[in-house]
Amino acid sequence: MHEQNKEGAQTAASRLPLFPDRIVTGLVRLCGALSTLLILWIFGQICVAVVRRYVFDAPLQWNDQMSGYLLVAVVMLGAAEALRRGDHIGIDLLTNRLSGARARAQAALAHLAVMVFAAVVGISIWDSIEFARRFGSYSIGYIEIQTWIPQLPVVLGAGLLFLTAALRLWRTLRPLP
Repeated sequence: MHEQNKEGAQTAASRLPLFPDRIVTGLVRLCGALSTLLILWIFGQICVAVVRRYVFDAPLQWNDQMSGYLLVAVVMLGAAEALRRGDHIGIDLLTNRLSGARARAQAALAHLAVMVFAAVVGISIWDSIEFARRFGSYSIGYIEIQTWIPQLPVVLGAGLLFLTAALRLWRTLRPLP
């Protein structure tokens, strides 16, 4: 009887998600929720700008620039959540016809491609941030901030996208229990 409980506990433990899986999934979901809140913020900001412009004839000068910065944050913070949920754009003309080992190989290749893309974006934007910090560059327009600040969500999003693709690759390659 004791052996059955042990085996049952081991089977239940094997079904629990991996520790890094829980952390990455939690971070990705948090950033996805933040992305959603930013969408609502942008919507509110645009509504205020429209009212100020057309009702009070006092347009917000900084609105377009801020909306652009926030849009980049929305996309980058939401990309990993879209990948995690499978809500991303995919071309499934051929992939739906694959099965077995071919489907797993295609999925693994797709996850590797996302990892490479995320790494390239992350590394290149990190280089851009380092340059902007060393050079001390500021944005032009009504919002004058250091240019590396609006680039931070790109680094975070690329890192989360990489980790999400890595976890999906791990799930694709590991033997099923």
